[in-house]
Amino acid sequence: MIAYIIGGSGFGGCVDYVTRRKLEEKLCKEQSKQQKADERKYESNRGEDIIDHLSKDWKLISSSGDIRIYEGRKAMADDISRPSRQRKSITDPVGHISLDFHPDDTPKMTDELMTEVAQDYMKKMGLTNTPYIVVRHYDKAHPHCHIVFSRVDYDGKILTQTTNFKKNERVCKALNLKHRLIQGKSKLNTDVSKLRGKEKVRYQLVRDIARVYLTPSVTDWKSYVELLRRNGITVRQKIGKSGRLNLYYGVGKQEFWYKKLDPFFSRENLEVKFKARREKQQEARVQSPTSPQPQPQRKSQPKPKQPEPIVIPPLPDVVCGVKIDPLRQQAYQEGKFISIGICEPGGVVPLTHWMWYDFVKREPVISRAYPSDHKIPEAFQRQLAAKQSQASPSPGAGITLSTPSFGSAPIQDEGLTHGAALPDDFKLWLSRHPGMTFDEALQRYREEQKAKQRLKGPKLH
Repeated sequence: MIAYIIGGSGFGGCVDYVTRRKLEEKLCKEQSKQQKADERKYESNRGEDIIDHLSKDWKLISSSGDIRIYEGRKAMADDISRPSRQRKSITDPVGHISLDFHPDDTPKMTDELMTEVAQDYMKKMGLTNTPYIVVRHYDKAHPHCHIVFSRVDYDGKILTQTTNFKKNERVCKALNLKHRLIQGKSKLNTDVSKLRGKEKVRYQLVRDIARVYLTPSVTDWKSYVELLRRNGITVRQKIGKSGRLNLYYGVGKQEFWYKKLDPFFSRENLEVKFKARREKQQEARVQSPTSPQPQPQRKSQPKPKQPEPIVIPPLPDVVCGVKIDPLRQQAYQEGKFISIGICEPGGVVPLTHWMWYDFVKREPVISRAYPSDHKIPEAFQRQLAAKQSQASPSPGAGITLSTPSFGSAPIQDEGLTHGAALPDDFKLWLSRHPGMTFDEALQRYREEQKAKQRLKGPKLH
């Protein structure tokens, strides 16, 4: 669950919004064309009958005892605003909070449980001794409800807790643990097909921006904005009243503040990530081994076409707020899939996501679904095996050139292991006989030493 503190200035407008008044009046007009009886019924109360409403998109599930819920929207708004009329008017007297639950909590999210969670939230936030209503909506893929209340209580005191965002975060975490709810909802995991309107556009936009950000070729702000533009996404920067730079992402006629999408997409944060990506790619290019030069061939023989090597660029150090450790980075660059836990800002329970490199699209892929059909191409496996064999130590890689010479004495076996030191005589012999493996050179050297020893005869002590 996540609580969004919205606020408002007019009680009537807020009540009309949560009870879907415009939709009710539209449905009433459509029905009245067919049934004159219903037309007369709804003309009498101007579409304010909240009990026998036409829309199935909302439901009043709870309210304080002094709310006239059977007398229509105007009566409810009047009852909620009554405490605020007892004192000097204040800015934004209406309290409006939206409680959004994870789609996976839908099976257990009954009206009773939602009412209990809403009332617990108001108690922990200190929003007591004030009139309120709780309205459940069914217009989105995830369960959610709206709390409308007066920011002036019955005693004439102003409820200031509605602006305490840190306390709001702590209360949401506590309620999620108490009621066994999932913290937040992953925009990457939401079924966009079940959404509609502006909400569908917002969730799809988050996915498109994330895909652009994960593109390895995007290493600075300019390339990031350019690739977004090619995908039909606009980026607009605006200086706010406080002097802070605000960022807006848009698609078509819809435009969203970056915090409404994900705080991760701020320009300050992305500039830091792009700098780290450039440094990592530069380091990878420096450390990568140089490819061997091709041997000269006869002009009569055409050069065989070498297959283009498959290169998997490294992931950024942080993906969607999760740090990528060296082991995961290595597994990803070997073509394997890795798992990361992603949760919304302030989340408690991370959701498992899978990441891998798509060899067809040549770009990283992130998904909640387990990649059971993920396959590594045989060409890449052979390329990886060849690279690993080149990186393995050669027979003489561990040789230490520090042992003094023993003249023409026969060399001992224990002094010629691959990781031990070598006599100077054998080092000299190796330099004069290139093109031989270590074992072949060792055998030839021993034979020559034994032959010299036989010519000299037995050693006298």
